[in-house]
Amino acid sequence: MSYRWVEHTAEVELHIEAPSERGVFEDALRALAELIGETGNGERVSREVTVAAGDRAALLTAWLEELVYMAETEDLIAEEIERIEIEGGRLSGSVRARRGRPRHLVKGVTYHRLAFEGSGERFTAQVVLDV
Repeated sequence: MSYRWVEHTAEVELHIEAPSERGVFEDALRALAELIGETGNGERVSREVTVAAGDRAALLTAWLEELVYMAETEDLIAEEIERIEIEGGRLSGSVRARRGRPRHLVKGVTYHRLAFEGSGERFTAQVVLDV
């Protein structure tokens, strides 16, 4: 699995390549943690997450929006997926998060240049974050 950031003016674009759909969502979580995270050892907690959308690309956006919301409202930085189920237009699961002081950089997850493609052993996605 791999991901990389592409710079934009007032935006960052995340490109993800993974061997599975789950891998795309895992990499998105890790990339966001890298972007907003901080160093330190805050309390670790589990959080249930459920989002729904009309397609996989919109589901990725909803997933990231929920993780950003956790950071903004609860000072929780999601660091890993404990459990994830993706069925139809719904994603549910739990994440392991750490309390901390996240960098409140992300203003929103956009639909600009949003993509999610793949099957078999190669999935790709891209999403732009307004910062």
